[in-house]
Amino acid sequence: MNAFGLVSKGLVAASLMGMLAACSSTDTKGALDLGGQTANTAPQPPVIQGDCPRIVLRDGTAYHDVYAPGAKPLPDGSKDQSKLMYQASIANTTRQCRVSGADMFITVQVAGRIVLGQAGAKGNVKLPIRVAVTEGDKVLYSELVPFETPLPVNEPSNQFLFSKDDVKIPAGAGLSMVYVGFDNGPDKDAKKKK
Repeated sequence: MNAFGLVSKGLVAASLMGMLAACSSTDTKGALDLGGQTANTAPQPPVIQGDCPRIVLRDGTAYHDVYAPGAKPLPDGSKDQSKLMYQASIANTTRQCRVSGADMFITVQVAGRIVLGQAGAKGNVKLPIRVAVTEGDKVLYSELVPFETPLPVNEPSNQFLFSKDDVKIPAGAGLSMVYVGFDNGPDKDAKKKK
């Protein structure tokens, strides 16, 4: 068995649990640099974490495996690990909200790791990360973001930090929730916009 095959998904995720320690879902002001001011920017509207929708990682969206073209499933349903180009995993998520008039703006951040597989090579890849906000059955926001990040060159893995800061929903949205994760399907929202 190769060294990559020994790396469990749980171990990869656990190794990044501390990456966003300063970015907890209840106190992200310093980590995201929102709600304060710098010499070149005006003060931001106040942060309202108490009303900020909870962020959730759906089952099956924490990992993104990419195999070489033509890789076929093995008899047991798994894939040939010698054909794995890379695996990306999400280790931690956070969000922060601010209100401006009738709108709530949410900044979503994801910390993760990308591991090079046996069939991988150097270069950049685009990870399909979807950010969505729902209120019950109603979708308030949904966007599939092709997030570009480099593959590891001299190390077996790289960390990445994804940030989306223009998620806008109505400020009065009740029990809304933020979903973030890898989405390998087509971008239905982009098709509707065309």
